[in-house]
Parts: sequence; C-alpha cells; structure tokens
Amino acid sequence: MKTRVFVVSALALAVICATPRAVAAPSSGCASVTISIVTGTETVAPGTTIGIAGRITNCSSQRERYTLGVSSMSSCGQRESIATSRIALRPGETTIWTVSYPVPANTCAGSWEASVNVNDGSGSQARELSGSTTSASTIITIQ
Repeated sequence: MKTRVFVVSALALAVICATPRAVAAPSSGCASVTISIVTGTETVAPGTTIGIAGRITNCSSQRERYTLGVSSMSSCGQRESIATSRIALRPGETTIWTVSYPVPANTCAGSWEASVNVNDGSGSQARELSGSTTSASTIITIQ
C-alpha cells in the first residue's frame, strides 16, 4: 500500500512538473501611422521652423508600447534623425504626435523628405494589419 501511494504521488508530481507554464504572448506589434508637414506653403527656406505631425493607431488586441522615430533626407543626401518617442497605446487607441523642427540653415535646395517609422516593444519594425511595415513619408521643397 505504501508503495502504491508513493508511485501515485511520484506520478502526480511528474505530471505537475511536465505541465507547460503560462508564457506571456509576444507583442503583435500591429500599428498604423501617418505623417504630414505643416508649413502653410509647399516650399520653405532653410532655417524655417516647420511642424511635422501624424497619427499612430494600435491595431493590436492588447496594450502595446511603440517607438516612433522621425527622420529626414534632403535631395543632396543629408540625413538627420529628428525625434524619437515612446508611446503606449491601449487596444484600438489612436493618438496624434507632433514635432516642431527648424530646417537646418545648410540644407540644400530641392526636395526634402520627412519619414516616420514605428518599432514595437521588441525593437522590430511594427506591422500593419495588411502585413506591410509601419512607416510613412511626405515631401516638401526647400528653396
């Protein structure tokens, strides 16, 4: 009888130890983002302060933290990181983001592109529901 109780106890302990533990689900990183440049005109002079704004939406079914990075590229290859921000959003939540940016005085004339990229909590490029990467860009002209 003692042997049987020992065997049943050992078997129960083995089953408990073999049961998979609950693991937090990985971030789905589902977001959508927009960007626009607010200047009042289609062309600006170097040194002008412009507004860059957009929306970010969490299309995941759980709360997510995203890193939003805004950068620029001039027509002559001048690349610059403008701003980085961490944003926490509830499922389905949308928020507006804004950046005030003085276009550097040494920016060459021609097209100037502002871009935004969104990374999820793991540092990976976030994805939209369609599966495409979450980024957007817009262009103005520097005179």
